[in-house]
Amino acid sequence: MSPLPSPVVATPTGPLRGRHDGEVYSFLGVRYGAPPVGDARLRPSVRAEPHAEIVDAVSYGLRSIQPASVLAPAGEAESEDCLFLNVWSPSLTGSAPVMVWIHGGSFVTGSGSIPWYDGANLAARGVVVVTLNYRLGALGFLHLEALGGAAWAGSANLGLGDQRLALEWVRDHIDCFGGDPDRVTLFGESAGAMSVSSHLGLDASRPLFQRAIVQSGAARHVQSADTATTTARFVVEHLGLDPDGPLSFASVDATAFAAASSATDHLRGGGDLPLFCRPTIDGSTVPLAPLDAIAAGSARGIDLLMGTTSEEMKLFRTLAALAGHVDDIDEARLIRRLTTVGSLWQSDVEPLDLLKRYRNHWGDLSPSELWCAVTTDTVFRMPMLEMADAAVRGGAIVRTYVFSHVSSGLGGALGAGHATEIPYVFDNLGLPGTELMLGSIDDARRSFASDLADCWVAFASDRELRVPGTDDAWPVYDLAERPTVVLDLESSVELDRHGDLRTAWLGS
Repeated sequence: MSPLPSPVVATPTGPLRGRHDGEVYSFLGVRYGAPPVGDARLRPSVRAEPHAEIVDAVSYGLRSIQPASVLAPAGEAESEDCLFLNVWSPSLTGSAPVMVWIHGGSFVTGSGSIPWYDGANLAARGVVVVTLNYRLGALGFLHLEALGGAAWAGSANLGLGDQRLALEWVRDHIDCFGGDPDRVTLFGESAGAMSVSSHLGLDASRPLFQRAIVQSGAARHVQSADTATTTARFVVEHLGLDPDGPLSFASVDATAFAAASSATDHLRGGGDLPLFCRPTIDGSTVPLAPLDAIAAGSARGIDLLMGTTSEEMKLFRTLAALAGHVDDIDEARLIRRLTTVGSLWQSDVEPLDLLKRYRNHWGDLSPSELWCAVTTDTVFRMPMLEMADAAVRGGAIVRTYVFSHVSSGLGGALGAGHATEIPYVFDNLGLPGTELMLGSIDDARRSFASDLADCWVAFASDRELRVPGTDDAWPVYDLAERPTVVLDLESSVELDRHGDLRTAWLGS
């Protein structure tokens, strides 16, 4: 059988040669931004230069400089020159809905080329899928303005700016790949979801997408300029530079930025999320806390689907245990932690009452298991509900979920942990490594993945959204009943799931 011809697409930037597997077209490693290197290091990204010759787009572009991690195995190629995206399309003609994915990884690791994010199986359902890289760690989120003056304005949110530039590329190019630039759904998980949430609050981003899916991240996950400046001072010193002198990074090797990102572990915490890198309310690129902007109506008219997994923090606890760090706390230490986190959340509920509420819900769990449940709520679930409430008050149309399907991988330690929904959303259960994470893949799980991917595509396509695996309509979230779809092999709807825990953290 002769191979299929390689498709060539003429774009405003220049011709691209991709691949066609008989069902889906793919164009990988497409440059959307000029290389942010040399004088462009730590500066806002700009559009890629046009090209007259045909450029092959058949392999992924280099990922951003980053520390080695489970999302970025050591030895794989990476570079500051990382502003690439990938496109999967069911047809190069027509006007299909578009889904643009922003990857997670704590804003310091990850890429748009991770196998779980392969968009072919979503594209086969009738949408154009785009994944992208953006600058990470100190290269993408280092707030230098307070140290170096106005010349460094915007440096705190370069990664967000990269994402916006990719969205502008989609606006200007996606019709060449059979996509409709006026039907764009922005979706992401973890740091990607936090990015989506930030863009919902930014006037410069909002015209670039019409719908959004927020998976395990929320608008609360930003930092003040003062906090970001403290981190920037440490990083600059770690790079061997004087934070009080003229700032010049020309002589710094790119890999030193990744090492500086790793060295900030002792700065992590900040009370609400262990991320030294995240979007910064810098007064310019992010002038207002995204949560406040959303409450004030920045997401008015947006269709928003958002949720978490039911046991988010089990992933992080499992990774820590595999690295030899077991958080085996006793009751007294648990109460001290509840006191601290209750103060940070300005909760009126006393620590012993909090403990009682969690025991009523979760039963006779160990102190460390209860702390895992508490941090699942305070880091992920409650910020999501807080944002959902703000979005409803601001005029958005919101639907919520909790992904509760339990992984049987790694001896069941992951539970329904952070990121376990991603292979289901992309219908990529057959990829290498999936069984290690999720356990054996049987027909029930395959069916669930197909239903969930159908659901995400239906949302992006503005079709009637139904509870996966049923004919029931997915209810719109409101502040009276607070309906949430529980996603599992047999999905269902619950009203105000764990309401007394919600009121403990969020009040009424």
